[in-house]
Amino acid sequence: MTVLDLLGAFVHKILSSEVFPDPRLPVAEELVALDADIAPHSHAFFEIAVVVAGTGVHVSADGSVPLTAGSVVVLRPGQWHGYTECAGLVVRNAYLGTEVFGLLSGATGRAAQHPAVQHAIRLLEADLASAWTLDRLAAAVNLAPGYLVRVFGRSAGLSPIAYLQRLRAERAAGLLIETQLPIATIGTLVGWPDPSHATRRFRSHFGLSPTRYREAFRP
Repeated sequence: MTVLDLLGAFVHKILSSEVFPDPRLPVAEELVALDADIAPHSHAFFEIAVVVAGTGVHVSADGSVPLTAGSVVVLRPGQWHGYTECAGLVVRNAYLGTEVFGLLSGATGRAAQHPAVQHAIRLLEADLASAWTLDRLAAAVNLAPGYLVRVFGRSAGLSPIAYLQRLRAERAAGLLIETQLPIATIGTLVGWPDPSHATRRFRSHFGLSPTRYREAFRP
């Protein structure tokens, strides 16, 4: 079994293709009634959840937050979350693919996301365990490294490598919560094979070591 097979086997990640019937318009919504706990999971898209009725507790890397009618939860791609203590909880969910922001910027006369940036993001998300470098990623999308940094920064607000490190941290967080895999194995799966390096990277993102994070947030 390859690293990617392991990652796919253990991560409960909802993919865009499961939510958006028409990939040309990555927008969807649904009304969900929750009377039981929803296990931690992550998405490949943005989610905005508005509580319509009932009560519950939203659990994420930010902690546990009580929910009542009118509560709003906003999640970016890769963030894990779940629900507990649901009592008649009804949530209106809106799902937005990352491509939506490129479509909106084009409609308002601003430059849409560069196709090479979209390609680069897909490559990184599909193979976090790979030993990515700026030069390798730039070659994969047929851009000069310096130009890729500029267009990527305009679209994502981060450099390609900073974006990669955020993806790795968020995927590691999901694996810590959703699986019982050893922390060293999780590091390898997300591209941090050295345990000390993995711990430093993870702590810089979440403020906790992987061990403390698992203790704090695992249901």
